[in-house]
Amino acid sequence: MRERLARHDFHPVVPPDALSEWECVDDRGTRVRCWGGTVLVEAVDEDRADEFDALHREAMPSDGVLPDGGASPLRVAAIAGSDEAGKGEPRRVLAVAAVVLPMDAEDDAIALGVRDSKLCSAGEIAAIARWLSRFEHEIRCIPASSRAHALREEGGNETRLLAALHAECLRALAARAPFGLARVDRFAPSRPVAARLPAMIVDECVRGERHPACAAASILARNAVLHPPSVHGTCQ
Repeated sequence: MRERLARHDFHPVVPPDALSEWECVDDRGTRVRCWGGTVLVEAVDEDRADEFDALHREAMPSDGVLPDGGASPLRVAAIAGSDEAGKGEPRRVLAVAAVVLPMDAEDDAIALGVRDSKLCSAGEIAAIARWLSRFEHEIRCIPASSRAHALREEGGNETRLLAALHAECLRALAARAPFGLARVDRFAPSRPVAARLPAMIVDECVRGERHPACAAASILARNAVLHPPSVHGTCQ
């Protein structure tokens, strides 16, 4: 499949993003990632997705059940994004948020100003977070007074602590809100969140906030740092 895509003007991305064994993209914005026999295709719209499927479906890895390579690929209707805030601010809450953003809500989210929370004012964060609260989401917070203890519980390893919080949020979401894949802003090259969620497709990608679901999670997490939740079960 890799050779076939190269013949159709797909260019390799080096290094590949996050979990991928290899990744390539064409000039029209269609991106293909492959790992462990799984192929993830991201197209800018349904027409491009259909065009890719018509041209390249026969070259995709078989699912091992049907000899013709399986049925048409399942369309992703929603993506779960997860991000953290307060990591470098020991005197504040450490927050991780995850949210399931339907694909058909992405344009509205972008129009509203959903983006990396570091680029937003406190007022924008509060307003956008209120809008995002309509979607299924989870927030986990560790108060400043408990951060040292939480870190010790994870052997003093901040990566483990963050991975545990991300995985807990995504696991809770998956139990009640179906999504095609989870996208996490990468904070460690070892893919620690995916390691905790082996049954889930987890894309731990560099600059995850460029994707709407991750940006939405970034805003919810930052809002939790600025306005720590008081609802039981959301703040630990």
